[in-house]
Amino acid sequence: MYVVLREGEVSFYAPDLSRYVAGGRIEPAWAPVFYNPAMANNRSVSVIVVRAYLNLIGGGGVMCEPFTGTGVRSIRYVKEAGVERIIAGDIDDEAVRVAGRNVELNGLRDQIKVVRGDANEVLVSNRCDMVDLDPYGSPAPYVWAALHSIRHGGLLCATATDLAVLQGSYANKAIRRYGFKPLRGHLSREIGLRGLLGFIARQALVMDMGIKPLLSYWEGHYYRVCLTVHRDRGMARETTHNLGYAYYCPGSLERRFVDKYPGFTMRGCVAAGPIWIGPIGDVEFIDYALSIVKNVEHELRAAGTIRGTISDNLPIPLYYTVTELGRGMGVVPSLTSLLRRLGELGIEAHRTHFSSEGVKTDAEPWRLIRVVSSLLPADD
Repeated sequence: MYVVLREGEVSFYAPDLSRYVAGGRIEPAWAPVFYNPAMANNRSVSVIVVRAYLNLIGGGGVMCEPFTGTGVRSIRYVKEAGVERIIAGDIDDEAVRVAGRNVELNGLRDQIKVVRGDANEVLVSNRCDMVDLDPYGSPAPYVWAALHSIRHGGLLCATATDLAVLQGSYANKAIRRYGFKPLRGHLSREIGLRGLLGFIARQALVMDMGIKPLLSYWEGHYYRVCLTVHRDRGMARETTHNLGYAYYCPGSLERRFVDKYPGFTMRGCVAAGPIWIGPIGDVEFIDYALSIVKNVEHELRAAGTIRGTISDNLPIPLYYTVTELGRGMGVVPSLTSLLRRLGELGIEAHRTHFSSEGVKTDAEPWRLIRVVSSLLPADD
């Protein structure tokens, strides 16, 4: 049932996923121990983030990883990022057995302790410098325990795969699970990510703690956020200022963040929130992380993911798509041609990783529509 695989710089036992296929697609959840090869880049990005964080604080550190599965993420953190010690937990007996076997395979028995337990129990029972939440689905039920576990200035990384909820397909569930109203449509990817950050921020504020995002991004079927947690009332006040709402007006295409908390109304517009309206990452941290990337294939690919988020940390709220800008006028320009024309006009504009046809710019909607109307359909 198990085969030896290689990911990053480690070898490990994992289920033979060729046994668990439906409709031509691998179903990792069917395997006796969860391992998703599609998340390898997520783990590579996280290795770079943790390595950069440890370098900046002087190395070492204890991490809690309560959804360890095969243990590959924890093993990579020790061997590739330099984490000193990890408590790797899982509630499944078979996962604990396999993870323990993989720890032995990589000679890390003294650095990784594999324990059986509910994720929240593992977290509240240990004080850590870093916490990695990578559940199958939503991290929401585990954020409080993670914040309880983490020390002042510690690193919290979390993955969310319930994008249909966060992006507005199940708005009532987003309200119940994350306490925010999502927004469906062109902006749903960015609003969903900001909703996740906003949820974590509000959970931190309950404990008079603040957060500072280092890197947040969307990729395929998941969101990933990495942030520092600060047990400091000054940071808590600053975090409060980064909570607010987004509004979008379908008629005028206007979109803005509103730094009013807890609410507001605008006629003719739809609102989302409360969400995180501050920077979703730290450009200085991202630049440093990119500077320490190793010249190996998996890290170079991860660096591309990290680099693609930089423009989304500019002080320009939200983004437009060429489809919505060209709606009703029979002209949908290529993104390349639109960016070129905006540059010629001296208008700052950037791509966004949230959409292959998205543009971030502080130009007013009416001006963008005028630029689009001047463009002929492009084939580039």
